[in-house]
Amino acid sequence: MKRSKFLVMFMIIISLLMGIYSNFSRFNENNGVILDNDKLKSSQDSTLIFGVMIGLHDLDPHYAWDPNSFNVIEQVCEGLFTYNYSDVSNEIIPRLALDYGTWSIDGLNYTVSIKNNITFHDGTALTASTIKWNFERLFYLMNVTGTLPSELYASPLKMVYSWPDDTLIINRTEEIDPFTIRFVLNRPYGALEALLSFSGSYILSPSSTDPINQINPDTGDLVGTGPFMFESNTPGIETRLQGNNNYWRAPPEIDLLIYAIIPDTNLLNNALLSGDIDLLINPLPSFLEVFNESSDITVIEQKGRGWLSYYVGMNNIQINKTFREAISYAIDYNYIINSLREGIAERLKSPVPNGVIYSNYSLDFPYLNISHARKVMQSIGFGNGLTTDEDWEEAQFVAFNFTYLNVSSFYRSLFLLLKNNLSKIGIEILDAGLYDCHEYMYMLMGIPPFSRDRLQLFTYGWYPDFNDPSQLINFLYSNSTTSFNSAQYNGGFGGFEPYDKNNDVQLLMEKALNITEKSERKRIYNKIQKLMVERDYPVAWLFTPKLYVAFKSDLEGFHNHTFCTINEDNEASLKGDMIYLKWKTETPENGTENGTSIPGYSPVIFSVIFLVFIYIIYRRRNKIL
Repeated sequence: MKRSKFLVMFMIIISLLMGIYSNFSRFNENNGVILDNDKLKSSQDSTLIFGVMIGLHDLDPHYAWDPNSFNVIEQVCEGLFTYNYSDVSNEIIPRLALDYGTWSIDGLNYTVSIKNNITFHDGTALTASTIKWNFERLFYLMNVTGTLPSELYASPLKMVYSWPDDTLIINRTEEIDPFTIRFVLNRPYGALEALLSFSGSYILSPSSTDPINQINPDTGDLVGTGPFMFESNTPGIETRLQGNNNYWRAPPEIDLLIYAIIPDTNLLNNALLSGDIDLLINPLPSFLEVFNESSDITVIEQKGRGWLSYYVGMNNIQINKTFREAISYAIDYNYIINSLREGIAERLKSPVPNGVIYSNYSLDFPYLNISHARKVMQSIGFGNGLTTDEDWEEAQFVAFNFTYLNVSSFYRSLFLLLKNNLSKIGIEILDAGLYDCHEYMYMLMGIPPFSRDRLQLFTYGWYPDFNDPSQLINFLYSNSTTSFNSAQYNGGFGGFEPYDKNNDVQLLMEKALNITEKSERKRIYNKIQKLMVERDYPVAWLFTPKLYVAFKSDLEGFHNHTFCTINEDNEASLKGDMIYLKWKTETPENGTENGTSIPGYSPVIFSVIFLVFIYIIYRRRNKIL
């Protein structure tokens, strides 16, 4: 009898110790907070840590113009329109708008109905007046009104919202009724829906936003209508967003979204291997193989999504069309992609990369063809009678300088490659590398005292602000402005066929921007791309970087609803709906979460069940005795 009582007391003590040990362990692991196992698992599963090299620069969408700021803003705020990120073509679709707007006959008015069941994070209702307030704030901060105090920094976005001659695209907004807004334009603008998808057109709460001052990224608050709510920003450390459980579409699966800043790219990639972060964009090529071999990490290539373009520019005034064609067919594009870019790029086959709407990759684009390049040179009297490679390389019929930033190993290697490639058609390349990025930028833009006349062959990249071909063609190749036409291309105004408007690139690009009918815009931009690629050769289109995302394998929902982009500085941003990201909840194969407990039972519950079992045995034994 005494032995039985001793056994029961012994088991009670063991059970209590198990429970105390279990809670003590969880107490230490969670910084002094005792959490239930199920709640702890849920908390861990609903937190996503997104690793980035650089934190946000601007918290205010009416100022922001960099991918690191877009990362945050595009999850907190929304515009009237957005892109269908589950579609490769990134079609523009309504977001805060009830549907697509309607155009007036003259193309000067665009009227949009607004969803009437949406509130900002602070409870303010979304109405036409709040949208009007936002665009008035944007125009004030861009100093369109001329009333911005001189001590305040004007928003750089005026360039995005203006025509090349500085005329504003949007003249004003008008509130038609509480849920209808009208955009009155200074002239027809076919890319308006794309402009309204740009983050500068995102809508902030008038109740929580200073109407005359920029939101401070360190101390301010960003209040929008999006799936996540801004919590805090610690410069150089992290930015934290809370899931919006009252989001009008559906609560996000992720409760806490953290942008963890890890400036060293090797440390950033290793952080994913060690499990310190859950997701990163644009991993180092040297890590891709390691990630692909890991069962804990998934790598996705965002095929057909590129917006960024890299070129070898050519001074169209100093280098005639025949030379430009020969040069375009003498470049070893495959070597650039596979060796210089380590395979992390794909060929750019048009002025419009394949992630931008109306891109046309079905053209007869230049490729490495030395035989064709030499025939082109011979057509203007260079190299006739030459038969061997040695003869061509010794000829040196003409010399062009190549300007690039000499701080980049890639551009230095590109210079050496071009020097080798073009020597095969008798063209000598002279090294004009620069170490001052500001000097180079001023030369590209023709800002005095620097001049584009010093540029003959040169390199540059371009990233559009929003998804429309006008952001590439009209900005980079229009002869009606000198701001960005670094190649000094003149594809129109009678430059080829004086009275043939259908083959005048300048007239076509202006027409496309004034047309609001989508199918007609597509037809025109297809024609523009064909004329530039197959006839004019204003630049040599090199490549667009491949886009990769690496993340923990138990994270799902990414590839169907988001995509990423990188700009010319290799900075990455994640666009789309992170609302759909969630953690898989499958039970591990060994039947336990950490190998020390039975699923669904804490040690305390197990102990109680065990005590009951011992008690029953004890009672039965007493009865028998």
